[in-house]
This record gives sequence, structure tokens and C-alpha cells, in this order.
Amino acid sequence: MAIPPATGGDTPVGPSAWTPKGLAIVALCFAINMADGVDVTILSFIAPRLQSDWGIGSDVMGNLFSAGLIGMAIGGMFIAPMADRLGRRAVILAALVLMSVGMFASSFAPSVGVLFAMRVLVGSGIGTVLAAMAALAAESAPADRRNLAVGLVQAGYPFAAVFTGLIVAQLLPVYGWQAMLFGAAVLTVVLFPVAMMVLPKDRPVSGGEAVKAGSVGELFRPELRARTMALWSAVFFGLMVLYFIVSWIPKLSIAAGLSETNGIYAGALYNLGAFIGTMSMSFLALRVPLGRLVPTMLVLAGVAMVVFGSVTMPVWLTLGVAFAIGVLLQGGYNGVWPIAAGAYPAQLRATGIGWAIGVGRGGAVIGPMLGGYMMAAQAPLAFLFLAYCVPLVICAVAAFLVERNKVLPNSHN
Repeated sequence: MAIPPATGGDTPVGPSAWTPKGLAIVALCFAINMADGVDVTILSFIAPRLQSDWGIGSDVMGNLFSAGLIGMAIGGMFIAPMADRLGRRAVILAALVLMSVGMFASSFAPSVGVLFAMRVLVGSGIGTVLAAMAALAAESAPADRRNLAVGLVQAGYPFAAVFTGLIVAQLLPVYGWQAMLFGAAVLTVVLFPVAMMVLPKDRPVSGGEAVKAGSVGELFRPELRARTMALWSAVFFGLMVLYFIVSWIPKLSIAAGLSETNGIYAGALYNLGAFIGTMSMSFLALRVPLGRLVPTMLVLAGVAMVVFGSVTMPVWLTLGVAFAIGVLLQGGYNGVWPIAAGAYPAQLRATGIGWAIGVGRGGAVIGPMLGGYMMAAQAPLAFLFLAYCVPLVICAVAAFLVERNKVLPNSHN
């Protein structure tokens, strides 16, 4: 059953070649994803100091990590689909407001409960904007460069996280964790007027068009059902591993024998690797099918994780393996989003990606929470990393299945 055209300014085909407006939109989405990277990863960098200041254990810290992920599920599943009905611009701007308010309030949080609530608010904005940006980037690029555009947007997240780690390592001992959150809020606010200028105007759908556009039920039409389930599995199990690593890499590095400062640097190197891996994946996707590229990178990431957790290494080599994990794990996982963008027609793209983000956040919540409880129970580091290789392999297989079955009339990929 065909779906009628939906969002104004959004055509299923997209431009035949790069346009200045299209490049500006992709660049803006990259910058917004940078803000996402700061807002999410900064909590992992300040976690050791926050735990020390408030006297909280790894289990409570794991709950705080998961708060933002719960918010992302809310944003992805219940707010992002509005982008298929109301338009990309309105929803992205609303998401930036949620992120800004939540980050400012987080910097003044007086208790774990308040910080938890504010992290949910921040996450709801991030979950919304991730889905809307992936859809908008795909629609702003030429059809043969769609995977590249979506991949480049994903690279903004680890790119910002690199500098977040380096800056926090220097400023945290001087100014404290509250100032770090406040600075992150300022960066998010600055992006709002830029987005106002760059984002194309929306023409909301109406009448019968709105019934289909943004409807989650449409994701389970016979021709979409298998790829929807496979995509949800890939994102769920991928985020289970990814957020375990992203949330705990400084703490895990300290457990592997590094100092607090070197642990933060390990987190920064991981994110540098994630940026390089995502960029590499984006350009390799022009030549290598994502259905082969993504699983290969994820399996190699599992090997690097086992080495990190089970082999005693000098500081420089420990940092190098953290870098390699970033290249392979986040570079490979971020290849799932170009796959997702090509799995649905334009009128369902934000809905499809948003629900994948929302369902996947279940894995993202379980990942750091389970890791926190296992660490609190003094589980060996080697066991921790080996256990997380199981969902990583499931993610690789599911990503392969989505890419293999996504041949879709009218998707123009």
C-alpha cells in the first residue's frame, strides 16, 4: 500500500546533487549531534567526581546513566514521530529547548532524584533530535550519498565527546562537575538560533496524509515487518554494549590500572576512535555494502574488548586498545543508522528511526545498569567484557538482516 507524500519540503527522492542548502543542513545536524555528544558523555567523565562528592555507589551512578536513556526512549517513540506529521524543523527546535532546559537544571541539581529527573528531560530532547536529524540528513543529500550524509551526522557525537573528555580532564579538578554541566548547557543554547536560520520551513501534513505519516502501525506492514524487528534488535543489543562502554570507560580504565586522569584520557581516546571509526565507516560505505561492513567492525570490536579486559598492558597500550574499541565499536554501530534511514520511505523515516531509538534504549538502560551492578558485585573485568560480546554478536547479525532485506520501492536507496 503506497503512502501519500508527507512532510513539506521533504521529498522521497531528494536532490540529484549536493546543494548549498543541503550541505548546510547536514553541517547543522553534525553540530547538533556534537551537542548530543557533550550532553550524554559528560556524565561519564564527571562520574568519579560526582560519586565522590555525593558519596554514591556504582549502582546509583548506573541509574543516573540510565536516566538519560529513559528520556531518549520517550523522545524517540513519542515525540520524534511528530516530525513525520508536523515537519522536521518544528520538532528539532522543540528538542533543542528540552535539552537546554534540562542541562541548565542539571547543573543546579541538589540531589540524586532531581538530577535523575533532569537527565530524563535532556534525554527526551536527544532521542527526538537524533531521529529527526537522521531523517532530515537523508532527505537533504543526493540518493547515492545518503549513507554518507547520515554517517557523517553520527560522527558529530564522538567528535564532541573527544574534546569534552580533554576539557573536563583539565577543568573538573578546578571548577567541579556542576560547572561542567553548565558549560554544556550553554553550547546547546547557542545552536538554537543557528537552527532557526538553517532548517527548512515545514509544511505539516493534513487530513488523510497525517493518518499514515508518523503511524507506528505502518512499520509493521507486511513488507516492513521483518526489517523493523531486525532493526529494533540491532539497536537494542548494540546500545546495550555501546552505553556500557561509553558510560563506564573511565571507571573501567581505572580498574585496569590507570589513574583517574588517565582514565578520563582513555575515555577521550575511545571517543576519538569513535569519531575516526564513524568517519571511516561513512566513506567506506560508498564502496563496501553496509551489510558486510557493519558486522565485520562489530565482531572485531568484540575482540578488542576481550583484550582490554583480560590482558595486562602498559598504560600506552591500554590507551591504544581503548582507541581501537572506539574505532570498531562505535564506528560499526553508527553504520546501523544509515541502514535504518534506508529501510523506510520518507513519510515513515522519522517514525521508524524514532521507534528504533526508543526500543533500543531498553538495551541502553540495561547495559550500564547491569554493568554497574556487576562492578558493585566485584565481577572480574575479563568476565564483564566477555559477557558484553554476546549482545554485540546479536547486533551484528541483526544489522546484516536489515540491510539484506531493505530493498524497498520508493525508498530510493
